[in-house]
Amino acid sequence: MTAKKKQKRMAILANQSYGLYFGEVLSFDKKNKVATVANCRHVCHWQGRTGGITSLAAYGLCGPKAGESRIGAPCSRSTLSGIVNIFDCTPEAAATIEAAVAT
Repeated sequence: MTAKKKQKRMAILANQSYGLYFGEVLSFDKKNKVATVANCRHVCHWQGRTGGITSLAAYGLCGPKAGESRIGAPCSRSTLSGIVNIFDCTPEAAATIEAAVAT
């Protein structure tokens, strides 16, 4: 019997003060609204296909102004509190955010 490799859960996380973060969700405590995230990056500003957080999770950074997006450098491990939404990213969207130069 072989164990299945757990797929990484790459997501956009939103907290109560409207901060947006991107990274691999390692755990989420629904009761206390606390997430542990690997390679966490702050999403300061982004340019995407149609606007909105769900479009960021679906398409990532794209369009003629994608280079104007402001994404922070990755932090190896973060604990985020006050999480109100988690939007799972498509592999394509995650790749565009991971490729963004930290600003």
